[in-house]
Order: sequence, then structure tokens, then C-alpha cells
Amino acid sequence: MLNLNRMAWTKARNWHITLFFLGAIPESEIAILEQLIGDSFHKVSQFTTRLNGVGVFPEKGKPKVLWLGVENLQPLMSAYEQLGDLLRANGFLSDAKPLVPHLTLARIKSIQNSTSLELLLSKYHLFNFGTIDIIRITLFESTSTTAGVLYEPLFEKWLLKA
Repeated sequence: MLNLNRMAWTKARNWHITLFFLGAIPESEIAILEQLIGDSFHKVSQFTTRLNGVGVFPEKGKPKVLWLGVENLQPLMSAYEQLGDLLRANGFLSDAKPLVPHLTLARIKSIQNSTSLELLLSKYHLFNFGTIDIIRITLFESTSTTAGVLYEPLFEKWLLKA
């Protein structure tokens, strides 16, 4: 019955956890972003966290995103907060959206059978999908196309080996 709902599924190679969405950034400022990311995450070690539950954004109204929850990003939260401060101080962020750790599984195009989606969410709301290793911070350029969003890594900051 989920087949009656139109969803654009995210390819696994495009899965990532968005810490900040920056919008359009001039190419001339990428080096500054690399420095800010490097400065913020230079002491953070790699870690493992759990993938738990599924949900949708927004929670109320017409859902647009089906997501897989990421349980705990605590090992990088201090660096995340530092990066947020640096991004704001350098004019890259204008709003402070709260971090909701997740992997986007699909973008929901239309819902023809809300019951099937509600059953999926109910069945897997607290389901443990295993673990994931957090090993790097990547600055992506995202480009929307008719085939979906393309993600091009511009910079990677590898976390310290634990």
C-alpha cells in the first residue's frame, strides 16, 4: 500500500546528517568554511551511534520527508555549537534551527494512502535499525535536479581515530 504514495527515495550513498544548511555560498568563501569546520572539529574523535525509529517532517500537517532517526551525536555537540557560533559570526547563518539528527530516507511527493504511512510510522517508531560510524564532517554542495538532489563533497574533515 506504500506504493500508492509517491516518494523520491534517497540513495544510500547520499545519506548524511545535516548539521547546518547554508544555502548558496560563493566559491570564494569555501576556504573560509573549510577553516571554520577544521577549527571546530579538530579534537573530535570518531564514534558509533544507533539508528532508531522513523518519522516524518513536518510532524503535523502534510508530511514532506520520511526520516530515520540518529540517536546520539553528543560526542560532537560541543564542536557543533562552536561551528554554529563561528558561522553566525562570519555571516553564514542567519537563523538557528534546532538540530534534529536524522537521515532522509525519502522526500514525500504525494500521499494517496495515509493509513499505510501511519502503519509504517507506528510499527517502526522505536525500531532499532543498528549502528552507524560517524567518521568525518563533510561540506556538501547540493544541486536539485529532476532526478533528485545531487551531493558533491567540497571538503572533508576526518575525525580522530578513537
